Amino acid sequence: MNKNLLSIFSFLIFSLQLYSQFGTIGYDFKDSYVSFADLNFAVRLSTDNNIYCPNPEKLTIEKPSKNEIILRSNSLSAAGGQLISNGFIELKISRGINQRISILASASHNTELAKSILVLIKGINVKYMVSEQPQAKGEQEFKDKIGIRVSYPSRSATMPLVFLTTPNEEWYVLSKDKKIRRKGFACSYDHLSDEPVFFISHDSDMRKRSTRIQSPKWVMGKNRNREQIVRERCIDLEKYFDVLPYSRKNDFHTDWIDNLKVVTFLHGVHWTDHVFNTYDQMGEQLEWITETIDGSQVLAFLPAWDGRYYVNYPEHKPDSRMGGSEGLKRLVKKAHQLGVKVVLMFGGPNLSTFDFLKKNNMMEAGLKTPSGQVELQNWLDWNTDLQKETLGLIMNFGHPKYLDYMINKTAELFDTFGIDGIFLDGTLRWQNSPDYSPYEGLVEYTREIRKRYPEKLLMGEDGYDAIYGHFDLFHTSGGPLGLENYLLRYTRQFYYLAYPAENGSAGIHEIGWSNDSPTINNADPKFTIPSISLFYGDKEKYSLRIKSKLEVYKNWKIMPTPLMKN
Repeated sequence: MNKNLLSIFSFLIFSLQLYSQFGTIGYDFKDSYVSFADLNFAVRLSTDNNIYCPNPEKLTIEKPSKNEIILRSNSLSAAGGQLISNGFIELKISRGINQRISILASASHNTELAKSILVLIKGINVKYMVSEQPQAKGEQEFKDKIGIRVSYPSRSATMPLVFLTTPNEEWYVLSKDKKIRRKGFACSYDHLSDEPVFFISHDSDMRKRSTRIQSPKWVMGKNRNREQIVRERCIDLEKYFDVLPYSRKNDFHTDWIDNLKVVTFLHGVHWTDHVFNTYDQMGEQLEWITETIDGSQVLAFLPAWDGRYYVNYPEHKPDSRMGGSEGLKRLVKKAHQLGVKVVLMFGGPNLSTFDFLKKNNMMEAGLKTPSGQVELQNWLDWNTDLQKETLGLIMNFGHPKYLDYMINKTAELFDTFGIDGIFLDGTLRWQNSPDYSPYEGLVEYTREIRKRYPEKLLMGEDGYDAIYGHFDLFHTSGGPLGLENYLLRYTRQFYYLAYPAENGSAGIHEIGWSNDSPTINNADPKFTIPSISLFYGDKEKYSLRIKSKLEVYKNWKIMPTPLMKN
């Protein structure tokens, strides 16, 4: 080795110190930590077979400048140094303007497929990790040495961004990835060094795997206004993901959304076959509502309009007991005469029944986990018989045959019944699937419907940052979604359909009886369009209560937020 390089290497080894890490693994894994900017950093490669860190015996550390450092090894270590493998791993860290730290990591294994690459960070005395609003469990306290973790995209992390709050300062960590790929964030406890350790991970796209992985750039810093960092992610969304701010959606002729004062849920048929409303009864109630509030300020949202809730998804045909095709046409005609817009609920990504999938040869279209296992729709006891029902599969909108079916079904309903929009249940559903991208499927669906029906409304449930701008409305559990209310930069939202009718029942929805549900207690009406659930007969039983609510809603206005502006 060159004498000068040897001197530099020896100096760095001793002056930058290397630390052992102990976290959720039950022994000293012997990570090689390097000190930089008063923090300590390490890197790991995860493959299908094992997890690796740099081999300390082959480690080099370079410092090209005072603001850069590179940790590199041409050999991999596993099992606390008991196993050595051929491969490569590298961690590059640099510091720029305002002391912002940039992180790049790459690695490869000679024979094993890369799954993810992780960066470990010590030196932040984490008290809270914040990835989303509290009602989404996005604010978690790190205490009692119990680890916490979230992943993106998910309900608890709708951006690849977290804030780490300490007793004296707040850090942020943001991925600058230009694609939708899974990111992980976690806090664990190092029992050997008696301190927190923070993990960030970047996963390979399971459709395009190799033995090599390269993370996009991570950036981190501290004591910046949260809004500034969220806005930075918004700028990335608009630049790299074709996400359109709400203020630029005039071409889609949905500016009537800004005139809405109330969304009325007109429940159809419960999972157990109980009918809450026929189509004609829905029409009666809309007539009654518009005696108090102008119809142009009302959106009629129809869950379970196609028969038993969740039972026939995604057949989506008018229910005969509710009045059939003619009944639905009468309802839409009456609603339009009153100025009311009508939106039908679709199963969307959330469910397709086994019968439908078998009949249409689409069993392979289910949403798969990274390991290729299909996701079942089996999370609820719909009839309180003390057993959860297995109804079918959660679907991957990226599957070409299923995507084509949903586009054609949407077009059929628009053309046949003249409805004003459709709602996709479960747009949040995402996995790093090995066959098709659910994100790419949703984007393709919205683009095709926009092209054919630019005047129609597209709605979704929950969601994440890269799809918000592709939809006009979201309904959400609590609300508003997003750190710093950033969802409102791209779309509008209303209360989740678990908000109860006047008797306290949430109708077809799984929460059932919910006068004191988390969805109500977590709501923030300043940012969400008000809603009312109606069953047939409610207007006689609860006339004064409902009308008093409508009188209040007539004056509702959304509270502006800074991120709503361009």
